[in-house]
Amino acid sequence: MDAVIGQSGLEAAYDDLLRGQDGRVRINTGFDGAVRHTVQLRQAVPGAALVLTVDSSLQKTLQDALILQIHTLQTTKAAGAGRECRAGAAVVVDVKTGGILAAASVPGFDLNTCRADYAALAADAAAPLLDRTAQGLYAPGSAFKPAVAAAALTAGIDPAATVNCTGRYGFYNGYQPGCLQYGHSGPVDLRTALEHSCNIFFYDVGRRLGVDTFSAMAQQLGLAAPTGVEVAEARGRLTWSSDGNYQAGLTLMAAIGQGNTAVTPLQLAAYAATLANYGQRPALHYADRAVSAATGETLWQYTPTFTAVPGGEAVFGPIRDGMKRMAQTTRVLREAPVVCAAKTGSPQLADTLPGGSHYVNSVLIGYAPADDPQIAVAVVLEYGGGGANAAPILRAVLDAVFGI
Repeated sequence: MDAVIGQSGLEAAYDDLLRGQDGRVRINTGFDGAVRHTVQLRQAVPGAALVLTVDSSLQKTLQDALILQIHTLQTTKAAGAGRECRAGAAVVVDVKTGGILAAASVPGFDLNTCRADYAALAADAAAPLLDRTAQGLYAPGSAFKPAVAAAALTAGIDPAATVNCTGRYGFYNGYQPGCLQYGHSGPVDLRTALEHSCNIFFYDVGRRLGVDTFSAMAQQLGLAAPTGVEVAEARGRLTWSSDGNYQAGLTLMAAIGQGNTAVTPLQLAAYAATLANYGQRPALHYADRAVSAATGETLWQYTPTFTAVPGGEAVFGPIRDGMKRMAQTTRVLREAPVVCAAKTGSPQLADTLPGGSHYVNSVLIGYAPADDPQIAVAVVLEYGGGGANAAPILRAVLDAVFGI
């Protein structure tokens, strides 16, 4: 009746290892209640200690960097450019094993007082009880473009083939979405389209592929798919031609990571790791091993598992080139201790500013070192004001892991 059992999270997932074995005794008493003798039938066996993949120092770095960047945006940015940011999440994973090295969700709560504070926490509009890393759902914005590029290259599209970016996509008469043309115009190939996030390129390629083709590739790469993590996670969703609100223009929006698409930061991290691994998608996990509390002997060891996405160098090489070039366009990443690869996103929200423009989140995926990846990172800032605003968080991770 008084057994301690794991009811959620890692304690539930690894309850068999953590719980140990109860001891048993036979107690003989007289009618007067006095104990005559006690016989030990079975010795109690303590449960194992679960050793996580989380690096405590990196976890603190990530948590502090996330909080600091949210505060910086609130105090230095204009309305709609990040001032309204109040929440976010970030994840760092080992691309070789899928082990989660750090995962931060802001705002959070104090575990020591959460029972006493529960009513206030549950009523808080900022949702501090929500684990945004595993259960927050966000449009990836332009961070989705590598998935469309992978679908295009798998379909045989030449990475050197160009699309003419004029700033407006004119294929449809009634719907002609635009491109900001940062750093580019005219003929744009796949690498350049990733480097400068050309919407026109991905509108055109996405339309030619069809929404079901590139959404299927995104799912293979880890978006809106189970990550393998041992805690409760949201499944997410992609955009499909069978969706009730589907029309041709939705394909264009989905091709730049909007439409009906919504994924978790953990899924974004798995996706980044898959791109880093030339299509080998790792199962994510928090547990590394279980050891005997008495002897330190390893009783169980996690075995990394991967799901292969076909394509190899032909598919993932040009994408990695484009993401490496993209990171060099951002000073904070260009000056990092190692060369990294990244892709930002600025997905629009339904909320509008007084002038009619939309608020945007800040999304970033990345990995490093670019040519021999060890870690992959995903960052989401709610109302973050654009993808570039997430770069300082990636930089803090790079400094912590690779800085001298």
